[in-house]
Amino acid sequence: MPLDAEAAAINVLETTAYFQGKQSVDDYLDQFCDLIYDSGYTDLKTVIVKFRQGLDRRISAALAGMAFGRPSDTEPEAWFRLAVWIDQNRAADEAFHVSHRQPYLLAPSMNRPLAIS
Repeated sequence: MPLDAEAAAINVLETTAYFQGKQSVDDYLDQFCDLIYDSGYTDLKTVIVKFRQGLDRRISAALAGMAFGRPSDTEPEAWFRLAVWIDQNRAADEAFHVSHRQPYLLAPSMNRPLAIS
């Protein structure tokens, strides 16, 4: 059974099936860590590359664009924490903007002729 679980996890990690998609980073991270454990992958750089490949593009781009505070490529836990933090900030920003949208103004009726000066 363990060999089957290892092979299955590796097969998933070698496709896009494990990608975040519409999941939260927390849910993606739980699934990803289970797959890494089951796969037996131990190379830290490989783990980080796989993790970043599966992230939502917006979060991955935010990580890639960091000029300062970028974690080492041998510290997966730091990458995981940072991705969760970026996702939480993105969600909070999105909620802020949704709650502060201006109501739409209706266009004037097109049933009357336009006054042209």
